[in-house]
Amino acid sequence: MQTHTVSLNSNSASERATPTDPDALTLSFGHVLALRSPAKLAAVAFSTELLIGAGQIRSVEAELAALRSRCNQEEDLTTDIDYFLGCNYPRNRRPVVLLFRKGLRLEAAVFFHEVCFVWVGTGLCRAGDSVGEGLLVAPETNREEFIRLAIDQLVCHQKRFHTLRLCAKTAGGPLLADYEFSGTTKKAVERSVRHTLPLASSYTEMLSAFGLRTRRSLRTKRRKLEESLRPEFFASLAQEQSFEVMRYLSSRSLPVRSLWHLNARQTFLRSHPNAFAMALRSHDGTWLSFISGWRRNETTYVDMQLNHTAFKRESLSAVMRAFTLENEIAAGQKYITFVGGSSALLERYCTPDELVIDLVVSRGSIRGWCLKSAVERLCDGDFRHWLYL
Repeated sequence: MQTHTVSLNSNSASERATPTDPDALTLSFGHVLALRSPAKLAAVAFSTELLIGAGQIRSVEAELAALRSRCNQEEDLTTDIDYFLGCNYPRNRRPVVLLFRKGLRLEAAVFFHEVCFVWVGTGLCRAGDSVGEGLLVAPETNREEFIRLAIDQLVCHQKRFHTLRLCAKTAGGPLLADYEFSGTTKKAVERSVRHTLPLASSYTEMLSAFGLRTRRSLRTKRRKLEESLRPEFFASLAQEQSFEVMRYLSSRSLPVRSLWHLNARQTFLRSHPNAFAMALRSHDGTWLSFISGWRRNETTYVDMQLNHTAFKRESLSAVMRAFTLENEIAAGQKYITFVGGSSALLERYCTPDELVIDLVVSRGSIRGWCLKSAVERLCDGDFRHWLYL
């Protein structure tokens, strides 16, 4: 565990402060941040703690849970410790959390993972899923400022990592897109995402709200599957059965998931009473598709789907989502949020438009140069984009 101190003053405007501006938020290492907070806040000193690995992160589990409650982020399980650790297999993704404290009080936590090759760290960190979630716990008005502080700390000052690649939701403006980090190169791309689908009062009404092509696609594909495979839909799998289905489909779906990931998902299902698992099985007993997530306050969150690759022509992904829509509407749910992003089939009907920024900040180093050269020579384009944009 590493500890550092960052001193700053508050500022209510999104402009660089002049030396005479009494409300400037100034880092002790020379950068200026703009916190959207009352104009006359006193100077604030944050100490930082860098936690690497599940053991160190588990040691502050109770504090992180309390922080999520204070910041009204209890609905977002992507920052739940069980969920975060369960998504990061240390063989490939070493979990990292940077804490910000004011005195003894925890004020913010930023979640990363270090990209590893067979347990060996690369010095490149990633943060945030493809829609900018699962990144941090912090007061809503100050989240972008804490992200910027975290980049400064990890890449520019502690120099624990040479490259940081993140995706974050942003309110727009210069806080992340235009900010220059000392001694680094930066690449930023802004885009919009939609991944929450409002549900109608009935499945028939839901289909009617879709465009003609989407409606035909869902109806036709589902009818053909029902005629050919006569599937049975399981709306609520028991924990033991859910593990059986995941284990069966893990080697028959893409990407292939390890036993470690399956055990982590099973732990998540057991530890959260609102978590669920559903599946589709052919008349001959073959498991076709599996969906999992959680429900909170009339919203269903879907974050995992496994589809049998031997049935690509049957469009299992779309058919399974049709069954899921019908089930959640019947259960009285109002929304479905697709964690990490929606399929192209349903994205156009999702709301709202949210701005996200893909950002890569790199500090020059021999280690970083060697890694990037190896990735460009040996890895495919999708993986290169996942790391470097």
